[in-house]
Amino acid sequence: ARRAMAAGTVHVPSLVGLLVDLADASGAVIREVTRGGDLGVRDKGAIPTLDGALVADAQTEADRRVEALLLAALARAHAEVVVVGEESSEGEMDGEMREADAEAARRLVEGARSTEAELAASQEAGWPEALREPVDASRVVVYADPLDGTNEYAGGEREAVTVLMGVAVDGRPVAGVIHQPFHGYDARAAADGQTDERLAPLGRTVWGGPGVGVRGGGVRMEARVSAPPPLRACLQRNLRDARQEPCCEALQVEEACRISATGYHWLRVLEGSAHCNLMLRKASKKWDSCAGEALLVAAGGGVTDTVGRLYDYTHNPDAVQNLCGLVGFADRALGERVTRTIQETIAPLGDYPYDVDDGSVMPGTEIHGNVRHDVAA
Repeated sequence: ARRAMAAGTVHVPSLVGLLVDLADASGAVIREVTRGGDLGVRDKGAIPTLDGALVADAQTEADRRVEALLLAALARAHAEVVVVGEESSEGEMDGEMREADAEAARRLVEGARSTEAELAASQEAGWPEALREPVDASRVVVYADPLDGTNEYAGGEREAVTVLMGVAVDGRPVAGVIHQPFHGYDARAAADGQTDERLAPLGRTVWGGPGVGVRGGGVRMEARVSAPPPLRACLQRNLRDARQEPCCEALQVEEACRISATGYHWLRVLEGSAHCNLMLRKASKKWDSCAGEALLVAAGGGVTDTVGRLYDYTHNPDAVQNLCGLVGFADRALGERVTRTIQETIAPLGDYPYDVDDGSVMPGTEIHGNVRHDVAA
């Protein structure tokens, strides 16, 4: 049975249950677009790399359709909750919603929940006491990336594509949902013309949060890589910052993957095939990090800026970007060592990130306990 709520309140576990089912439906839309062959790629604006090369910021039909589905379903079920979606926030949504997608949104809200979604919505999931009763909707924000890794997807990548949905309450991530629509994708079978037959059963949804743990999707968090060194890190494909190489050298980094898909990085760290992800520049936004932070905190780790400070996820249209970089880890002690080393390594290179006016960085929250040491004027 659905929980009755007073006007202006949200039962967060029920919201997460809806997001779990929305994640699965989003994966189906992405696979449908992929099967059609025409991804409808647009360039939202090229971004230069460190060597001056321009790399497109792609958007596809799948991005647009999935975000329309998410916005329609959440507006129907939780109209008073702020939803910050990548495409709508950047003014990149156009055209009318497909009738079939609108009907899918209605069915998702009004229909029966899947078994996994019912678990997510229940007290049995282990939600913290503070979330078991409805909270004022003004305290809740949903951050959604309808298709993370779009450049990679447009270039033919499948496994690294994800749908990201994070829930923040009072500025802190409390729940994350990551859907991987092509989990189990066999590129060789696709090359042999078996794509259609192989797409239908694909996909997994990972969900959870502090107090709940990491659920669904076959994630086996005990399968950890050995302790560093080397530090196995997920990196972005394109180098856009001079701090990355000296930090990688100081940390004795061995690449776990080099691909521009933050959601995929979160999954690699959660599953233990990587120790951390490193993005030592402004390149991500709250819809990239909210879901991952909730899940990594649930796993005993966290997500911080370049030097170990926490981000505030309170709705602020002027602070959607993570201007001070991003470091994610599933082991807090390791995260403390990594961010301390980064702080010490980049200090001689300039004032970054302490010279950045980022209203979402929470001052004095360095997880390693260090305060900024002076740099030469």
